[in-house]
Amino acid sequence: MIISIVIPAFNEAKYLPNTLKAIKNSNRVFNSVGWESEIVVCDNNSTDDTSKIATENGANVVFEPFNQISSARNSAAQAAKGDWLVFVDADTQVSAELFRAMMRAIVSGNCIGGGAPVKFDNGPWLACQTVHIWNALAKIMSWAAGSFLFCNANAFRKIDGFNTDLFAAEEVEYCERLKRFGKRSAKRLIMLQPSVVTSGRKVKALFTPKNLAHGVEALFTAGETLKNKNNCGYWYENPVR
Repeated sequence: MIISIVIPAFNEAKYLPNTLKAIKNSNRVFNSVGWESEIVVCDNNSTDDTSKIATENGANVVFEPFNQISSARNSAAQAAKGDWLVFVDADTQVSAELFRAMMRAIVSGNCIGGGAPVKFDNGPWLACQTVHIWNALAKIMSWAAGSFLFCNANAFRKIDGFNTDLFAAEEVEYCERLKRFGKRSAKRLIMLQPSVVTSGRKVKALFTPKNLAHGVEALFTAGETLKNKNNCGYWYENPVR
């Protein structure tokens, strides 16, 4: 069994070292049962030392010139050799306990993929409370947050990966397609415990009148707003990234 950890990264020199350290420490649980693992980082047209840091930490680095999360994840996944893909954001901390839970889900035989609850490491109090709403909704709907999402590699390729029409919320749309695919073979998405910890920097940027308005618009347009990168700047513009 080979596990591929896939990290999309755009100007992540500040956060990437700690993310890679946590992954390498957690990967030991795979080694303990004879599984192999690899780390694939997609440099999504960075202008900082993202690529250098990834290489120095033993990651396989691929380059994606089009600055989009879906495209970056897809490019890294294409280069991955694993039987299972684990998508981890470059500002997210995983744990050995989480990887053990993922291993149990994989060997159960009824899992096509899954995710975990999310915690923010910082950010405005009110904004951070919204993550509880997301976690509750994600559990009900079997939606994995993009900060940590794992899936069978063959299934990923069968449903053509992440939707490159979307500049945000692509993980929700992907999970809906993955669930439908999994039902054909009686497999489901499993929400694991414990949580992953991710940076609160994005939620800080999201909680502005302009960006909240775009979020409301996305709800009323069935996601059409999310096909315009200008409406999703809080995911792509510094200092958020």
